[in-house]
Amino acid sequence: MTNHSEHSLPTTPESSVDDPGTITEIQTNDTLTALMNSNPLYETHLQDTSTDENQPRPRRRSSVSVIQALVNTSHLLSTNDARRRNFLVGSARQLPESTANDINTYFSDGRALTIMMVTWNTGEASKIYEQNYTPTARETAQPKERMLDDMSDILLPTFIDYVSDLIIVGTQEMSVSKKRIDWEILLQEVIGPTHVLFHSIHFGTLSLCIFIRRDLIWFCTEPEEDIIKFRAVGPVRTKGSLAITFYLFGSSFMFINSHFEAGHGAEGSMNRRLNFYNTTTKLSIPHEFIQRTIMPAKRITSLVAPNVSQKLETSSSIESSTSIDITKSCDFVFWVGDMNFRINMTHQEVLDHCKEKHYHAILEKDEFCQARMKDELYTNFKEATIDFPPTYKYDLRCNDGYAKHRTPSYTDRILYRDKPASSIECTQYKSVDGVKHSDHKPVLAHFRIKLKPGLHTGNLSYGKFNHEVYKRGCKQRERHHSLGVGLHLNGKRRTAMPKSSVCVLQ
Repeated sequence: MTNHSEHSLPTTPESSVDDPGTITEIQTNDTLTALMNSNPLYETHLQDTSTDENQPRPRRRSSVSVIQALVNTSHLLSTNDARRRNFLVGSARQLPESTANDINTYFSDGRALTIMMVTWNTGEASKIYEQNYTPTARETAQPKERMLDDMSDILLPTFIDYVSDLIIVGTQEMSVSKKRIDWEILLQEVIGPTHVLFHSIHFGTLSLCIFIRRDLIWFCTEPEEDIIKFRAVGPVRTKGSLAITFYLFGSSFMFINSHFEAGHGAEGSMNRRLNFYNTTTKLSIPHEFIQRTIMPAKRITSLVAPNVSQKLETSSSIESSTSIDITKSCDFVFWVGDMNFRINMTHQEVLDHCKEKHYHAILEKDEFCQARMKDELYTNFKEATIDFPPTYKYDLRCNDGYAKHRTPSYTDRILYRDKPASSIECTQYKSVDGVKHSDHKPVLAHFRIKLKPGLHTGNLSYGKFNHEVYKRGCKQRERHHSLGVGLHLNGKRRTAMPKSSVCVLQ
């Protein structure tokens, strides 16, 4: 398929006649030529036969910008290519040459995809669900307004210029008595209609939601999910890992949200290492990788040691004794969660370093930072430089004060890994200090990556997303906007526009 984005439309009639190369460019697409012939570039009734040089130049038709937009887009499909029936068929090597151009069309700076990762232990805060109501007075709207402001600080921080293409939200200790769809609707309302809920997974008090730019859902494969449980007993599941994998264009992604075991000392550290190990080796996704790599190893193991038992309960149907790191199967892995890593310092020592903003001194005694230098299990995962105070444990009765009976620690982390041929750039790594609904502070990270062209051979999602969440989130956003909730520039309630039978295009 010809890349029409490289061609430029002539701006004046003279250039279209004098420049022979322009005629050739226009002839590359008969449809555009017919469109231009049927829609003249200038209004004919405004042209005058007078040769007066002072005569005003004819006014351009608005259709010029439309034609230019069509020429500059690269997902125009020629009739001949459509008749060959060869697009969106086969592997990435068999796709038409416009596959790479699709990425350039949807990303202004090449293949750079931006990702916002968020992790937050909500501490069962009930107020984060109080959004599915219509405030009738300014006093009743204030709590809702504060919640929307806090969520905007988390999902749409002002220190990032543009909304990320993907917004991934991982939460821990969500209230089990609340409906998960209410939380998803709140996220949709704050993020806005430019994004949709591509996929979500919930287990006990854990939640993982993936919001993606609306125009990118056509380039995703069907998402796969898995749950790793750390505790085999207990009525409420509070510890475990959630994972979602899918392809976007030619790049594979894995997103993980975890809540590791708590506890100080060697025992707590050993339990967290075991949680980390089981998450990386017990996943049953991506299915294609499992079938190709894990299942043959499982069959060999069953022949050698048929009575191998598993100590931990997992949601995976695969119970092999192999220790293959399954996260290596994806091009990009992003791992968020309350990992409960501790600081080997006294409470006062941490406070003294925080006053001087000597966070590097605190991290020298951080459990994860120390383990990465000597434990091969952790070395494959990266973390951006931490330049913020410990995120746990805050005393909600004090003004940003830490609980005196706990040593402040960096429990809430965002890790990532990539393959040698891929690269991840972390541009921001911060905590959101202003949010005070929990004894944990939310942590966010902003990433830029380079996508690979092509489409995976797996099942495409064909634009699948959560329509119910999108519909209710947009309606709620419109209702609150009409009441002036969350509008800082205008504190007064706004009246809704009256219904009209006239269609207005803007």
